[in-house]
Amino acid sequence: MVNKQNLITRGAAFLFIVFIVFQLQGCDTNSPNSTALSLSFATNQGLNKANLASIELDTVKILIRDVKLENESESDSADSVSHSEMDSNMDSNMDSEDIKVGPFVVYLNLNGVTTDFAVNNIPAGFYNEIKFKIHQIEGSEVPPDPEFKEGSDNSLRYSVIVKGKYNSVPFVYKSRKPAYQKVKLDTPIEVKDNTVTNLTITVDPASWFMDGQTELDPTDSSNVNIIDNNIAKSFKGAFKDDDHNGQHDD
Repeated sequence: MVNKQNLITRGAAFLFIVFIVFQLQGCDTNSPNSTALSLSFATNQGLNKANLASIELDTVKILIRDVKLENESESDSADSVSHSEMDSNMDSNMDSEDIKVGPFVVYLNLNGVTTDFAVNNIPAGFYNEIKFKIHQIEGSEVPPDPEFKEGSDNSLRYSVIVKGKYNSVPFVYKSRKPAYQKVKLDTPIEVKDNTVTNLTITVDPASWFMDGQTELDPTDSSNVNIIDNNIAKSFKGAFKDDDHNGQHDD
């Protein structure tokens, strides 16, 4: 009789615990934190054949960290504020939301398909700028991809790696240059409660190996500065792209 009562008591306690867990899970499911932003990169359609004659790109990967979405305050966008003042006060006058800290690797899809690389919950509202860093791996860091760090030489730390062919000969180009990116959205994006909104950033890898109308040999060390500067300038815009087709939503 005692054993039977113990079993009944334990069974009731177990059912009570299951009930509490179920209730807690139900609260999480209905949490207002379900508002989310996803991010992606898009490249040119038909990149290899249309834009470059001597260079064919096979792999492009970028090391990125500190991705932030920002909302510029009204006072900062006033006509009376100069561009230099806006730049110097940008961080203090903007609401900033972290999307992903990293570092992490973005592998660009060179066929014009978007590459999704981050999802995070952020407060609902309007945002008009995204910031991130093209990150050169530091000596103390363990890279998420071993190719971004060679041995113990601090000079062999990379931020961008490109693989392809130049005049049909395979090459690997590795950039050591870090760069801070600040991309204005074509149109301010509204992130709404209980939705997932996608923001696509456009980048033009074909421009990395061009100097005007001249194609640059990626194996020639004299072209490094031009190529690295081209990389930093190639992030052209950002826009709402909920269908992930690399095109601005209507």
